[in-house]
Amino acid sequence: MPSLTRVSRPWTRTAARRLSQQARPDGHDTGIRVYDPIGRAKVPLKLQHERVAKWYSCGPTVYDSSHVGHAYTYLRTDIIRRILGRFFDVDVVMVMGITDIDDKIIARALQLGETPETLARRYEREFREDIAKLGILPPTVYARVSEYVPSVVRFCEVLRDKGHAYAAPDGSLYFDVSQRPDYGLFRAPGIGSSVEPGVKRDPRDFALWKGAKPGEPQWTSPWGPGRPGWHIECSAMASELLGDSVDIHTGGRDLAFPHHENEEAQSRSRHGKSRWVRHWLHMGQVMVAKGGTDAVKMSKSAGNTLPLRTVLEDHSAETLRLLCLRSHYGADVVVGHEALHQAQVNLSMLRDFCANAGSYVRGELPARELKEPELLEQLANLKIQLREAMADDLDYSRATARVLELASRLNGRLQGPCAQTSAAGACRGAIAAALVLVSRFFGDVGIELATKDTLASASGTSIALVVDSVVAFRSAVRQHALAHKDSSQPLLEACDSLRDQLALEGVQIKDRGSQSSTWDIAPMGGNREKSQKEEQ
Repeated sequence: MPSLTRVSRPWTRTAARRLSQQARPDGHDTGIRVYDPIGRAKVPLKLQHERVAKWYSCGPTVYDSSHVGHAYTYLRTDIIRRILGRFFDVDVVMVMGITDIDDKIIARALQLGETPETLARRYEREFREDIAKLGILPPTVYARVSEYVPSVVRFCEVLRDKGHAYAAPDGSLYFDVSQRPDYGLFRAPGIGSSVEPGVKRDPRDFALWKGAKPGEPQWTSPWGPGRPGWHIECSAMASELLGDSVDIHTGGRDLAFPHHENEEAQSRSRHGKSRWVRHWLHMGQVMVAKGGTDAVKMSKSAGNTLPLRTVLEDHSAETLRLLCLRSHYGADVVVGHEALHQAQVNLSMLRDFCANAGSYVRGELPARELKEPELLEQLANLKIQLREAMADDLDYSRATARVLELASRLNGRLQGPCAQTSAAGACRGAIAAALVLVSRFFGDVGIELATKDTLASASGTSIALVVDSVVAFRSAVRQHALAHKDSSQPLLEACDSLRDQLALEGVQIKDRGSQSSTWDIAPMGGNREKSQKEEQ
């Protein structure tokens, strides 16, 4: 049999990009500009169909538990998805791939003494539970590789018939990279001059189908038994469910090469397209501080991960989401206990603002000297700024910073030592508008700032009225006890005990001096009790 070895021909990334940029897609403009990692510039986000985005998301390889790095990728993806829907009225059809056939799964199953299928199903269930805990919207379709092997085989057959793939003696099928002059969109791989005879024709070629090995899962194919290669899985499932072109494809930036590079190459060849994915959105990596200003990527291989479920024992999902909102989706970010604590402080401030603003609007807080026309003008300008930030590469971090600044400033005015004015001089309408803006913004990106008004609307007001009555009764008892301290210490202790007990049930009472008390919903999540004790 003749040798399949071939020396690679000259290649430059610039040439690959030039070919790709000539094929930038037309379509329906969303009004958003996003960063194109191929052209290294911001381009209009255009969709095949008006207000409908066909989106493929790289999902997990289900061989182990998730860590914070995984959570960040999927939280950022979820935030972008919500922004497209809430701010730009785009309906998303999302497919998320579940890699349940992979070398890592086979190795881990062998290590634990169970079948690859059993291992994969267990960790897939765990992943879906984690997604729900994080408040991430589920995809339209979860696509397991094991259920799309026939689609993979058909995809491979087309590539072979078109001359873009060739079989090797061991029953594997390889993609012929030399047929793609535009290969190398994301990164220039190191290219050798030769490879082992009889295996690959070119060092850049990659496996579409891996020939069967003893003890491994295998399926039949025209070129022999085996299993799908890594890169072909996503292309085949996306093509089966979304057609021959994808509007948006997301995944971690560490997947850009070789995974996304190879997806793009084989899909262009399969469908005869000059560009398969219209817009690649790559999520930045979660880093771990190494000492000084140095940081390294969080990864299982480095042994420096923060297990997601461990983090959620001490911090709420909303805390993790707010931390995620503080950085651009493409930025690398250092995540540790200090950053999580600061996000928790910010979340407490937001809920505090909502509670104080609600109390102020209802007349439960003294009127403050606030300039209503000026505040209303600031809110109008802020709405414009939020829209502009979202349209500029989906910059939710800039938008979040603006809303946090507004909430912090107004919260300080509402509870700080300010000159009081008459009720007639209060600007309750402007504070109510600010409360709506803050609550709606964070609700749109996945953080519900629950208040007693939310509870009332959800329960038909019955629960809220009961709590109102309890708090009013406690306030009257407390006033009496404070007026007769010499003989009423047991009453004061009973009032404190009721406050603490209600806090454990999610109701937070705030004593406003000696004359009144207000209540709202306490922070949710694993840190509720801890937050309540810290506030006391």
